[in-house]
Amino acid sequence: VMPSGAMYLMVGIEMERFPDFKDDVDFTERLVTEQSVFCLPASAFEYPNFFRIVVTVPEEMMVEACIRIREFCQHYH
Repeated sequence: VMPSGAMYLMVGIEMERFPDFKDDVDFTERLVTEQSVFCLPASAFEYPNFFRIVVTVPEEMMVEACIRIREFCQHYH
């Protein structure tokens, strides 16, 4: 059986809206450091300007992560 899904979500970053960051690696390093949201730069998977998050965590953790990502983006946008 071929898999038809994944436990990851790729989130696009409109880098032109975030001039404080040079690339998705810089963006995700700061997101991890400042908001404690663990994610990976998708350029590691040949998808520049995206980051990858795991979506198999409990709902409460996902909601909290989304809140932190939004706060981070609002701070730098």
